[in-house]
Amino acid sequence: MLDQASKLRALVDNGNEKTQNGQGIKIYSVASGKGGVGKTNFSVNLAIKLQQMGKRVLVLDADVGLSNANILLGINTPLNLFNLFNEGISLKDIIVTGPEGVDLLSGGSDLFNMEILDYDKQQTIINELSSIGVYDILIIDNGAGISRESLTFAIFAHELILVTTPEPTAITDAYSYLKAISIYKLKDKVKVVINQVPDIVSGEESFNKLALTCQKFLKLELENIGFIFNDIRVNKAVMDQQPIVLKYPNSLASKNISQISNNILNDKNYNFNVSSLKQLSNRLRKIFG
Repeated sequence: MLDQASKLRALVDNGNEKTQNGQGIKIYSVASGKGGVGKTNFSVNLAIKLQQMGKRVLVLDADVGLSNANILLGINTPLNLFNLFNEGISLKDIIVTGPEGVDLLSGGSDLFNMEILDYDKQQTIINELSSIGVYDILIIDNGAGISRESLTFAIFAHELILVTTPEPTAITDAYSYLKAISIYKLKDKVKVVINQVPDIVSGEESFNKLALTCQKFLKLELENIGFIFNDIRVNKAVMDQQPIVLKYPNSLASKNISQISNNILNDKNYNFNVSSLKQLSNRLRKIFG
């Protein structure tokens, strides 16, 4: 794993430059140390809120074997990335448009078998990616925990967002994930969202404890980009298969996600680290080629 991650990191190190014409795509990889912390729910609602704020957003559901971003968006995704190869279907026909115009691409359970595809099939997806249009933001919703997939997409993305909760087990697993990020030298800074926070004090204590431990033992910097408070309407929205920012736009959780979205867009590095769609295709080529 270390050799593979180091190689991938070296391959994409030069992919963070600005585009010549100023138009670029920003890539965020959303991960968690364990399941049940609201990672996918956060990814989906973040995408919708960023779309409402004027950004063109594509979500890649990379939760191999447990894809459920489509359920939270209330849409069907009958096709995935492998239909592109096996049935000759174009990528634009695989991408499904959800609420507020957010686009969703399902990677499918065999996403990481892409590395064993022959050259022609690799070129197919690269060419398709170059022709699907312009996006401002790509959000990758990873599977929970430490996996080859989540670590690879941590390298692939410009920014890594880790979602956790104040529960001791969640914080412990979050630290384990961050330890892997540090050991393999995949990122030197990670954005953090503390979800299901009962109050601001609890959220700050959880973040500070995690940040200080990472700084002391991992030499890894954490950035707090916001808290999401406990809100019973989150579960109600999930049961109705509707994103909370649409179902209950004035709820506490929706306001929290709005603030996180503002924090992301107001980040001084937002416009600095971007890739053109061609560079995005090159990133995929370097990982899977």
